[in-house]
Amino acid sequence: MKPNRDISLQTAQHTADSRIWQELNQRWRQLPYQEITTDYSHFLQSNPVVEKMLDSSPCITWIIDIRTMQYVYMSRNVKEKLGYAVQQFTDNGVAFFNDIVHPEDQHKIWRLVKIVWDYLLHLPAAERPFYKFSCDYRLVKPDGTCIRFLEQNSVLQLDSQGNITHLLGVGSDITHWKKNDNILATVISTKDGTSFTCTPEDTNLKTQTMLSKREREVVRLVAAGYNSRHIADELFISVHTVNTHRQHIIEKTNVKNTSGMVQYAFSHGLI
Repeated sequence: MKPNRDISLQTAQHTADSRIWQELNQRWRQLPYQEITTDYSHFLQSNPVVEKMLDSSPCITWIIDIRTMQYVYMSRNVKEKLGYAVQQFTDNGVAFFNDIVHPEDQHKIWRLVKIVWDYLLHLPAAERPFYKFSCDYRLVKPDGTCIRFLEQNSVLQLDSQGNITHLLGVGSDITHWKKNDNILATVISTKDGTSFTCTPEDTNLKTQTMLSKREREVVRLVAAGYNSRHIADELFISVHTVNTHRQHIIEKTNVKNTSGMVQYAFSHGLI
């Protein structure tokens, strides 16, 4: 009986992608980190108001220590949102999160992470804190159901040599917004709004359509359920200006309506 060539190719690809994850881990652990003085777990424990706010947020919040790939903080609402206990993340680190990513999406995520980190590490150290990056994928809950999960990370801490030591992340369920299985990573400069994207099939980042800071604010409020009048009041601008922004965003993103505009923004990590 002849071996199944497709299965052999898939196995070879998965092995190569697993190697990417191993190489990333090795890279993170072997960087010549310098000591930092901030203890984020202690900071949050000593600021219960901040911790309570994060625990009641509609988004999950975490802090990752890149040097160890461990969660130094995970908000308690992760149990409500994903069905897993805080301790499962803090005891087992990023490896646990990898385990609950849908098996068909795991290798795609590793490829995207490598592209993003290659870009970040080629930036001048002084520029790194101004970047945030995101991607969405399927997560498997304890009962076996899947949700579409949007992960957004920002550089939280550098050491004295400019090495990234900690990331601040937030995650949310966007199942109701994103209806396809396409996986996309986005990197955005908070300094000038420059935005890049990549797919698992890419080898580097590509420049994407830029939305202004104000346009991103409008999309964020539309996604939160605000109408034009409420957006105008929130941003201290006229309803006419809000509607003009909405029309410009639809034209820039090449979608048909407001729903498409919000889906585009979520899918591309713009909000």
